[in-house]
Amino acid sequence: MCKFVEFLFITLSMKNIFILVLFFVQLNTFSQERSFHNYYWNEYDSYEAIIGAKNCYVRENPSINAKLIDSLQIGKPIKVIKSTENELEIKGLKVSWVEVEYQTSLGTIAKGFLWKGFVAVGFHKEGNYTYLTTIDKVEKKLESENYEVDNFSITVKLLDEKNVIIGQKTTKKAIGDSRYFENKTIGSLGLKELKNIYRISFSGEACGIPSFYYYFGWNGKEFIELPEKYDVGDAGVFYHSENFIFPKEAGGKPNLILKQVQEAVNDDESGEKNTYVFDVTKHTETYKWDGKKAVFVSKSKPKKFKRKED
Repeated sequence: MCKFVEFLFITLSMKNIFILVLFFVQLNTFSQERSFHNYYWNEYDSYEAIIGAKNCYVRENPSINAKLIDSLQIGKPIKVIKSTENELEIKGLKVSWVEVEYQTSLGTIAKGFLWKGFVAVGFHKEGNYTYLTTIDKVEKKLESENYEVDNFSITVKLLDEKNVIIGQKTTKKAIGDSRYFENKTIGSLGLKELKNIYRISFSGEACGIPSFYYYFGWNGKEFIELPEKYDVGDAGVFYHSENFIFPKEAGGKPNLILKQVQEAVNDDESGEKNTYVFDVTKHTETYKWDGKKAVFVSKSKPKKFKRKED
């Protein structure tokens, strides 16, 4: 290989040499490209996190063959110092090893390496309880004859003050390039029998990448999956937005969840300079809540109109 490259440098013009150098740089970069699964976690800074699974092994080096130095349990607070270049695939999820720092049972600070899949994607504390989200598995899902997507098994969990799991729910979602995670609780919003709603979202950070919002009602015994929504758009070209109205919110109705859906496409022929004119379609979907589940009931007749935006 080295003799071949040397021969090319001798025989090619300077212009072609420059192109060749770019080729090898790009080839090397591509070969070192990391799995995109990594980016559902914070990749850029050190950050506070918690362990999202039981019996997570901490090792001396970022390798499954490295010396085992500790075992951390679900709910354990840690600080992720940095991600490494070493990756490991388990159940289709290919992510890196991370260097972590944590407090031991003796009160001392320890460091080591663990597989990133053991770390919760995010968590939210409310009183003595901890809501958290993990990505557990990735499977290929065939969307059409020549197109497949990664289907993520996402689990929401609720821990008590002793970090015991008192509820969990797994759902499968194709979240694609929507890699920015957020989570929070929003109360019951007037849905009877619920004590709280845990909302998680995976958002895009560029035009044309959707933001997905998933809702899980907690009734004190189990999580109940509620209707979901998504938003997506490309500035000045199109947008699709969805908005929920729960019973306790303005415009809400008892035992109903209303989802307002709006889609718009730029009407190129109608726009003036520095102005966009959109062809807009709007409808409302209605879900009935019976205290145990939300069931789709109806969809209103679409309304169409034009909207001017600067």
